[in-house]
Amino acid sequence: MAKLLVNALSVTNPSGLHVLLGHMNQVADALKDRVRLVVLCRADMEALRAGLGDRADWEFASAATRGWLRRAIWERAHLARLARKHAACAYFTPSGIAAQGVDVPQIVFCQNPWALVPAARRRRDFFKAWLQRRAYRRAMRVAEVMAFNSRYMQAAYRENAGFDEKRGLVVYQAADDATRARAAAAESVPRQAGQILCVSVMGPHKNAEALVRALREVRAAQPDARLVLAGSWPDAAYERRIRALVDSLGLRAAVEFAGFVARERLDRLYAESRVFCLMSRCESFGIPAIEAQLFGTPVVSSTVGAVPEICGAGGLFRDPDDISGIAAALRTLLADESEWRRLSAAARANAERFSWAECSRPLVDLVGELADA
Repeated sequence: MAKLLVNALSVTNPSGLHVLLGHMNQVADALKDRVRLVVLCRADMEALRAGLGDRADWEFASAATRGWLRRAIWERAHLARLARKHAACAYFTPSGIAAQGVDVPQIVFCQNPWALVPAARRRRDFFKAWLQRRAYRRAMRVAEVMAFNSRYMQAAYRENAGFDEKRGLVVYQAADDATRARAAAAESVPRQAGQILCVSVMGPHKNAEALVRALREVRAAQPDARLVLAGSWPDAAYERRIRALVDSLGLRAAVEFAGFVARERLDRLYAESRVFCLMSRCESFGIPAIEAQLFGTPVVSSTVGAVPEICGAGGLFRDPDDISGIAAALRTLLADESEWRRLSAAARANAERFSWAECSRPLVDLVGELADA
């Protein structure tokens, strides 16, 4: 049986885990008689191990590999040996960066645009971002296959490299089947008039300030409009800035800083909100937007990044700096019942494109091809 060496060490957040498990479960199930996964992880990655269970064999790295620099050093020292040990037919990484010294075909999955988008970077991370962009260019030269989670990411990698990859695939992401089932069961949940929902890890590039400013314009005509910001704030200074902006605009009673919310409440927010809005300056896919669409919630989002590509006819898209344009789109979906129903139906239909069985198919076919080579 062929073996696929999967390097999971770069997966350090729930979104990355969601994507890796989604694709690898499909590979393991579809190719169970032909390919065995060998997954490189850390001992503390219990959710990953639980998600794949006995469908994978496991190799363990030092806990220090949680940090990017020590991880790179460890990988340089050990990956080639592991590929030889398991006689791997191919090497898969979700880091967007090719390995050094690995002499089997590499499948590099690209989903992190942070280093490629100036608006997403902090000045203090200049050196790390430069190294990452350099590593992305090298991956384009050496990887057998570059798999991108959107056409937007493919274009960003090509622009950064100045040339095209050897072989490229667009491999979209999906919402879990369990989320899909919960969305179907929540169709009878009543909508809260005026409620706008934003779900994200609230970094500065998520551009929450544009949404807050647009809310003030919306409330001039629709005083019941309110905003729920659901998600953690990894940058405390940015959270303070947004809270100060909310106060300065007199919106304290109209904006809820919900923070991280458990799955049950998140589903309720998706189901009861009138609109989902994310005006991010840097988005390689947008899983929360697809989850919102599964619940029939239309999307208002930025023209920058992958969300227009992903959300299609189930959304309205505006320049992230066009406050009046954002406000007009929100007012339409809060007040125009006919347009809301049209976009809600389009949102549900669009979200049906993103099942794991369908989205992972190009990757499953590729791994099967390499296993048979």
